[in-house]
Order: sequence, then C-alpha cells, then structure tokens
Amino acid sequence: MKSTQFKIKDRMPKTFRKGMPLFIISMLAVPVAWFIVFYVVVNFNSIILAFRSIVGVSSVGTPVYEWGFGNFLKFFEDFVLDTGDVQISLWNTLKYFALNVLCILPLTYFFAYFIYKKIWGHKFFRILFYMPSILSAVTMTTIYKNILGGYGPIDEFWKALTGNSIPAFFTSYELGTPIIMIYQVWVGFGVNMILYQGAMGRIPEEVIEAGKLDGISWWREMFQVVTPMIWGTLSTTLILAFTGLFNSSGPILLLTNGAFHTSTINFFIFNQVYRYSEYAYPAAIGLFFTVISLPIVFGFRALMNKLDPKVEY
Repeated sequence: MKSTQFKIKDRMPKTFRKGMPLFIISMLAVPVAWFIVFYVVVNFNSIILAFRSIVGVSSVGTPVYEWGFGNFLKFFEDFVLDTGDVQISLWNTLKYFALNVLCILPLTYFFAYFIYKKIWGHKFFRILFYMPSILSAVTMTTIYKNILGGYGPIDEFWKALTGNSIPAFFTSYELGTPIIMIYQVWVGFGVNMILYQGAMGRIPEEVIEAGKLDGISWWREMFQVVTPMIWGTLSTTLILAFTGLFNSSGPILLLTNGAFHTSTINFFIFNQVYRYSEYAYPAAIGLFFTVISLPIVFGFRALMNKLDPKVEY
C-alpha cells in the first residue's frame, strides 16, 4: 500500500518531477556558495595570512613576503614586554568573560524564573529587560554617556549633594573598563532571558503543582525542579558563553574608542586592521586564541554533558 507521500508525488505533473532535482540544486547553490566564499575562503585566507610577514619591497615596488612564525613571535614579545596594549586587551577580555559567566548569566536566569512565576508587574519587567536588545547600540551608548557624562542627571544630582562634579568616567584609566562593564550588565539580559522563559514555559504544570503540594520553597523549585528540566537550554547558553571566551567585549568603539586602557582582544584586532591596515599580525592573534579556546570549549561541553540530569518530559 502506498503512503500518502508517494500518492502526492504520483499526482505531481511529470514536468515538475523532471525539474525537481534542478530546482533543489539551484535553491541550495546560493547558501552553499555563500558558506564557501564568506566562511571557508575567508578563514582559510586568515590562516595563510597568520604565517606571512612583509620584510621589504622589491625593485619593482611589490612587497616581499617571508613565511614563518614571525607574527606569533611578535605577539608573544608584545605580551611579555607589555607593549601595544596586548596585555591590557587580554586582561580586559577575561574580565568581560568573567562578568558574563559569573554575573550576567546567573542574574538573567534568576530574573527569568521570577518572570516565569508571573510576579507582580512581570509583563513590564519582561519588556524592560528586553528593550536594550531592541534598540540600537548607538542609541543605548548615547543614552548611557549622557546619563553619566558632565551635566547629566547623575552629575547634577552629585553636585547638589557634594557641590562637586562626578569623575570623568569615560576618560579615566581606572574607571573606563568598569563603567563599560556596568553598561554590559544593563543591556545584557535580553536574548538569554527569552530563551530561559521559553524553556520554562514548556515545563508541565503538573510538575510544578506536585512541588507545591510537597511544600517545597521557591529556591528548591528553581534549582531542583526547574533547572534539571531546562538543562539543555541552560547548558547551551553556557557553552556558547565559553565559545566567546576570547571574543568577550563591550561597546568599546562607541564609548571610548579603545583609549584609557579599555581595549579588548576584539577591539585590538579591529584597530590593527582599521587604523594600521595590518592583516597578518591580527590574523596570527586570532588563530592563536582559536587554537587555545578549542580544548577549553570541548572540555566544558564534555563537563556539561556529564552533569546533564537527563530529565525527559
């Protein structure tokens, strides 16, 4: 007996059946070509660039290249000798990563749980937390700079209390990075909160009701009932956070332009290309941190899989 699928195919006009393979190939050609050109070729070219250095100019004016590990040696020298903001950029990057994993993600999960429990004003808080993800980064950073800048509301309030102006946060070597990290906390709840709420919304109501009948506290419900049942979503966001270990950053370009010791690895690579038209050196830096991060990411993924409570519902 033929299935419905084959019956439908049998009713398809012969002309359409003949053209189906060509149609499928043509539909897949564009995304496959896009992937090859803008991912495979670009990354392969970056790997080649990492091992190439310009050592001079030929008699006809063309650059003379040397192949080797010169770019990597330059990176290690800059890091050890603390030149070129490499060391500062790495430490700042690790600060942003720690902020995301140890502060933003736990707070996002915490607030997502209480919005899931439909506390008073939960609809307002859902919009409030997600609003920074809707607005453009230029808009948000402009608002932030005006709030904390001179003659802003906080400056006027501080003057009324003390008679003095607040410090120049964005031009301070000590406060530049911390003030950007505060901004990251302010705008960092949006997407993951939606993911957590969506996962929590799929939990059977009977499970929550059973916990209430047993008299468990909200704390036990969150960690012993809700967390195991949305472990897949929670572990995925944590693994994604670790994939960005050396890509962690903030809106450096919009707030400080990398000045006052606020640069990160991401911004350092961008600055090398944009300001100095240097491609080989940042390619080596990117390749180095990619190789370093791979075992860390796979190791953390294995840990998350091992901790998986494997709850099915």
